[in-house]
Amino acid sequence: MTEDPLESLLRMRRIAADEARRGLAESLRVESEATKAVAAIESAIEQETEVAASIAAGDAEVEAFAAWLRRIRPRRDAAYVAEQAAEAETARARIVLGAARAAVRAVEEILQEHAAAAQAEAERRAQAELDEVAQRHRSIT
Repeated sequence: MTEDPLESLLRMRRIAADEARRGLAESLRVESEATKAVAAIESAIEQETEVAASIAAGDAEVEAFAAWLRRIRPRRDAAYVAEQAAEAETARARIVLGAARAAVRAVEEILQEHAAAAQAEAERRAQAELDEVAQRHRSIT
């Protein structure tokens, strides 16, 4: 007996949903790392700003802070861009997973409808056989 093509389709759709789940997990991991990188840079800027703004800081410290800040700003900006890209990728991965789950549900529903139709047909045939037997019994008697 050959396998129902819908069963094959369901298996393929489940595989696609699993891949989408793994893709979302990876996107969430990348997004988390990007968020941590931004937080680390912001924390460093905050700490260095406090040191440079303290009364004890001399001109050399303030100048060193200014030079450091000029170097760190492009890194901070790149970290923001990476974080935004990671957030966008996570949103895309969520959409892909949602679509994959919907595709699985659609095939499952079609399979359930086919099973219900097959059951109804089997019941109809069984009733027809009973009716035929009853008709034959009436015609004999």
